[in-house]
Amino acid sequence: MSVYLKAMTIKEFFKKLPPRSIELFKLLPNFKKLTSITPKEIDKRWILNLTSQKKIPSWAQFKQLKKFLTPAEKKTIGWLCLLIVAGILSLTGEIMLTSRVLIPADGGEYIEGVIGYPNTINPLFSSLNPVDADLTRLVYAGLFKYDKSLNLQSDLAEGYIIEKDNKTITITLKDNLKWQDGEPITQDDILFTLNSIQNPETQSPLWVSFQGVVYNRIDDKIFTLTLTKPFAPFSNLLTIGILPEHLWQEIPAKNMRFSSLNLKPVGAGPFMFASLTKDSRGNLKTYTLKVNQNYQNKKPYLQNITFKFLNDQSSALDAMHNHQIMGLNALARDQADKINAKSFAVNPLRMPYYTTLFLNQKTNLLLKNLNLRQSLNLAVNRQDIITTALKDEGLAISGPILPGQIGFTQDFKTNMDVAKAESKLDADGWKRITREDFIDKIKKEKYAEWLDQQKVKAAAEQAITGAKKTTPTPEELDKAKKDAEEFLNTTAATLNEQISPRQKYFREKNGYGLTIKITTANQPEFISTGNIIKENWQDIGAQVTVEALDSEPLKDAIKNRNYEVLLYGVLLGSDPDPYAFWHSSQINNPGLNLSGFINRTADQLLEKARESYNTKERTKAYYDFQKILANEIPAIFLFTSTYLYPMDNSVKGFNQYRIYQSSDRFNNIVNWYVRTKSDWKW
Repeated sequence: MSVYLKAMTIKEFFKKLPPRSIELFKLLPNFKKLTSITPKEIDKRWILNLTSQKKIPSWAQFKQLKKFLTPAEKKTIGWLCLLIVAGILSLTGEIMLTSRVLIPADGGEYIEGVIGYPNTINPLFSSLNPVDADLTRLVYAGLFKYDKSLNLQSDLAEGYIIEKDNKTITITLKDNLKWQDGEPITQDDILFTLNSIQNPETQSPLWVSFQGVVYNRIDDKIFTLTLTKPFAPFSNLLTIGILPEHLWQEIPAKNMRFSSLNLKPVGAGPFMFASLTKDSRGNLKTYTLKVNQNYQNKKPYLQNITFKFLNDQSSALDAMHNHQIMGLNALARDQADKINAKSFAVNPLRMPYYTTLFLNQKTNLLLKNLNLRQSLNLAVNRQDIITTALKDEGLAISGPILPGQIGFTQDFKTNMDVAKAESKLDADGWKRITREDFIDKIKKEKYAEWLDQQKVKAAAEQAITGAKKTTPTPEELDKAKKDAEEFLNTTAATLNEQISPRQKYFREKNGYGLTIKITTANQPEFISTGNIIKENWQDIGAQVTVEALDSEPLKDAIKNRNYEVLLYGVLLGSDPDPYAFWHSSQINNPGLNLSGFINRTADQLLEKARESYNTKERTKAYYDFQKILANEIPAIFLFTSTYLYPMDNSVKGFNQYRIYQSSDRFNNIVNWYVRTKSDWKW
């Protein structure tokens, strides 16, 4: 009806009806009122009557709403519809965003800059060169490996058991192990690697650690390693890479270091050799590894790793700024502020590395005096070193056991106290000499040496010419006087330049001056540290010089113990065992007892600690040992610093915070990635 009426009035409608139909309509109640309403009102009532039968309006009814809504009502409903649609779209988008996640995807390449070059990519020799250690870590697999938290976890082996005698370790291999060339890994490979290390002709630096270790095969999967006596840190040695016997067995032990297999190795690690490039001189430029499809554990996301070998920090920084590399194997601390923070993150990694002043009492007899050693220790400003030389990336220490290690204590901490250091020296008979008196004394000593040289020179000339000795003329005397004055003036000027303006006085005892020479590596961090200590000791009256040596001369100085005070860094490794640096059996090369420290009680404590698997016993032994060091001060402990590892922000998955050595930055490399893919998380 409504559809029909929308084009005519009610009166027009009735005019078109037959007379009989009109009579029937007149019988309806309110007929006059009905004939007076408009078509719009009829539509509205019709729609309302329909809804009385249905709770949900039909689409036909909805279409009629616009005919009886006011413009304001239409506008309001329109805005409400827009808000509803926007809300639905927003909710849908939020659900999609929160449910859609990016996850690591296989593929991509990581390019790392390396300062230095590889020599021998072989686990038997890699500890001699950090670059070799990096590549070896990726190519080779050991019986066990470290995870990101530096806990031992299975690699080629499923697990191990330490037997009741504390000398025998039972190890079980995994099933279906394969080398990167597809050959099976067997116990023969384990035995071959052990025999190669123990063979003196191999000249492996691991020789000392594996002497006396006996291998015994139980079955195809199980074998034992038996030590001559208990050695608590031994399990950490089981991370050393295993060599494939089928490739190495024909190579004599004495030639292993020179084999071509050391450049194109075959191991069982997560990555394997792919390619290398050399420059016109034959030097390695790049070295590329690819994923080992036979790897027994979770395979890496990265498909390739390329190492670019660089000469120095300068060329490394240029490569980073030009985005030629995505990481750098080691960043010098004084270069950290040059890194573009938008592109690279500098990861500070804690490692068991500390820097110490080793006091050699044999080459400088003054250091035999305990009061002097105590004063030197009290005068050192460790916080200044950390702030200035380490750029606040370090921690002051007072002993050889570091935070987080078994036996660490701060009970023997030394705080800087210059007044106490001066008081000790005063009480011990070290007299103070003013700067002026000191310079005058040195001038006289040098003048006496100069006069002796002049006499020798004159005697030599007389012997050559055969002239007789005559009385010098007034002119000759005048010239000699001027030469002497010139020498004294030049000497005074030189001394004033050489002696720091901050040094107000010097020390002297029994005719001997308090002179100390610090020898260290020719590297910015060590030189800066040495100069700070020089100033600290000058403030209590010592005459100090700093000698910075390049790598080879420094090695010779250490080998021959040719230094008075050695400013040097010590890397402990995976176990805090300080035996190599403090046991009396290690005072001569190749031992590393760099202070020449001898104490029988300390020796016994070190031996007891390394033989015990009981944590409480080791802790007590190390505590008592550190107490002896604190009382005798054979060395002055300075700080432990961080290893800085810059990495491009595009590389994800790196979450290492502590390392034992620089190659440990790759402990979790199977989880690094540069590519991602979408996934839904409901």
